[in-house]
Amino acid sequence: MCPVWMDGTNRVMFMGGVSNRLIQTDAVLPDTGQPYPSELWNTHVGLMFNRQLDNGWMAGGGVNLGSASDRPFGALRDMNIGMNAMLRVPQGEHNAWMFSLMYSPMSEIPFPIPGVAFNWNPSEQFHANIGIPFQVTYRPTDDWTFEVMYMPIHTIHAKATYRFSEQIRAFASYDWANEVYALADRVEDNERFFMYDQRAALGLEATLVRFATVDVTGGYAFDRYSYEGSQTSAFNATQINRVDIGTGPFTALQLKLRF
Repeated sequence: MCPVWMDGTNRVMFMGGVSNRLIQTDAVLPDTGQPYPSELWNTHVGLMFNRQLDNGWMAGGGVNLGSASDRPFGALRDMNIGMNAMLRVPQGEHNAWMFSLMYSPMSEIPFPIPGVAFNWNPSEQFHANIGIPFQVTYRPTDDWTFEVMYMPIHTIHAKATYRFSEQIRAFASYDWANEVYALADRVEDNERFFMYDQRAALGLEATLVRFATVDVTGGYAFDRYSYEGSQTSAFNATQINRVDIGTGPFTALQLKLRF
């Protein structure tokens, strides 16, 4: 993400991302007998606009074009457009009401989701979005930070961080995540490939220089599975080709850059 244009009250940001999941397995999809996908991509680009209004309100929105598939951008039906809009209405000196509308066709909820949350900031140590999306950050001391985030239906992030020094931090985290893809060889346009997992982890994060951090993580992944179904199958039991994936340990190394 980077700014492409800014003035006193307006800001336009460019956003882009690409991820590639490589899977090595001899497993097959049990109902159709097809090989389990060996490669999955999620690529997107977009723009976001924010404007600070004269009355103190902030309005904004964005649009992105993407493709989440085993063969991204292989056909027109493998492409998707996501959109979002938001309005921030200040409430007192530190708080605000947040109104939003989010649409992502490659998510568990493939239709527009309205969001209403109260952004509550009673002190410098405590911040909360009470509503949808839900998020709480609490810093009881300068060294401890706790954060929790929830987004319907199966997206949870919880993390506790302890700061040893300005450069070194340790953390424990829990994540329940999901990914949605549109396989290129699907029979129906609205069929989707869903993947779920939960992870508990411990790690260390170090600030290398002002704009770069690195973290090393180790943990355990569990409750992992995938299935195929319609766009709305997250709400019902219409699932085929379910594959349960074994639990096991994992390690991760991440380098983050911010300018």
